[in-house]
Amino acid sequence: MSSSPWIALHSWFILVVLSSFSSSICIYTHIYIIIIWVLSCFNLLQLLDLSEAPSPAFPSLIHQAVIADIRHHRTHGPMVARQARHFLLPGTVDSSNNYDCDYLLTHWPQGTSIKDGSAALAVDKVNDQLADWDHLLTRRRDFREVLSFSHFLPRVENNPEKRYLTHPNLAKGIGSQYLRKRVDDLRPNVHVFGHTHFGYDLEVDGVRYVQAPLSMSSERHSRGTTVALGDFPDGLPFSHPFMVWHSRTGWAPKSQGAWSAYVERYGRRPDVTWLIPSYVADGLEPAPSAGITPKVGWLPGRMPVWLFGPKSQRIQEAAAESRKISERLAKEAAGTYRRNKNHAPGTEEPLPIEASEVGILLCKGNIAVIDVREGECFSRPANCIELPHPSKTNHFAALPDDELLDLGERIMAGEGPRILVGDPDAPASCRHAALLLAALLRLWPRDVRPLRGGFKAWQAQGLPVTKVAREPIDVW
Repeated sequence: MSSSPWIALHSWFILVVLSSFSSSICIYTHIYIIIIWVLSCFNLLQLLDLSEAPSPAFPSLIHQAVIADIRHHRTHGPMVARQARHFLLPGTVDSSNNYDCDYLLTHWPQGTSIKDGSAALAVDKVNDQLADWDHLLTRRRDFREVLSFSHFLPRVENNPEKRYLTHPNLAKGIGSQYLRKRVDDLRPNVHVFGHTHFGYDLEVDGVRYVQAPLSMSSERHSRGTTVALGDFPDGLPFSHPFMVWHSRTGWAPKSQGAWSAYVERYGRRPDVTWLIPSYVADGLEPAPSAGITPKVGWLPGRMPVWLFGPKSQRIQEAAAESRKISERLAKEAAGTYRRNKNHAPGTEEPLPIEASEVGILLCKGNIAVIDVREGECFSRPANCIELPHPSKTNHFAALPDDELLDLGERIMAGEGPRILVGDPDAPASCRHAALLLAALLRLWPRDVRPLRGGFKAWQAQGLPVTKVAREPIDVW
């Protein structure tokens, strides 16, 4: 059996390998690499010849490497996550054809279409023209360490469920079953993919799937938590490579990506089609069907996915949301705030709730009560979550991962609204907390509901209260 040294990977690594492999990429001898790619941007047969030639820089290292180009094209047919629609645009949901620029800009033979999977099949067959696939599979048995690459996704498990995507139909253009079969037959130790710009490190059916995207700068700034994989990218102008394999230690340790960590914690629920986060729901209108009323939020007890991202990215993203809320409040005070036309009417404002209604919801046991009062409190709502505003609401994303997970799952417990209990003399502070938590939890503000009258109303309604134990003071 052969073994292999290390590989450094960016999201553009495949392109670098294809264009510069024989002169500048340090991939050492005895590694079995399978490159899974798509369009004829290079003379790949010539590059395959180059890969067999010694490198001027590493004459004794490159000549035994084997590269195969496994081509495929994404398709609407064979790899589709089918889900019913319970949210619709005022018109219609955009077709994925509007986003698949590589498909639209390619001249296809007559009768070849993305809609029935024939485009994916036609491109997949090119692999057999470039290399003897059966021979590659035979050679695979001679190597303990096999690393394969593709731009697109071999499995739907490599992508968030479509209800979490800003453009859900993009899930129809991410890969193909033909690509999956290639990877399933190869059985690599690790398969590296790209395209979707989500940090992923997830094992499925014994194969570790990794995506460490550099992404676009706008994505790194707006949703760095779901782009990042571990400490990659690091935010510097020239980010360090992402380590996959090292000659002394073997495969790199598992890295945390928000979406892969979310799936490992909660699994996948593609059957849930009536519940979406606010960033998807904005601009859509509920379309009840089959007796199901669509909602905005997350399944009960599930922490929002971005909070699974790296701590440094969470802090930046939370600070950005806090600034947005502060800017909104400043505009409201100046009389210049204008409602976002993309948001459904009535969803942008926290909806106060009466203590009597809270009592009914408590009996049903499907709400989370959050006490946002600052300062020393001698009693609190029973079983509440203590999250003083602004000292904690602004900074809870910076908690250690295990503490944040516990807090996040408690906040998201129950199917009902999040109830905020504030200081009765400071309703504006409670409203501020509601707006901020809605943004951080990816909820509509109307579903984060301040208790009208605050803690005094809670007590007056006779709702359960817990005394706060005071720490003893040493007297000298």
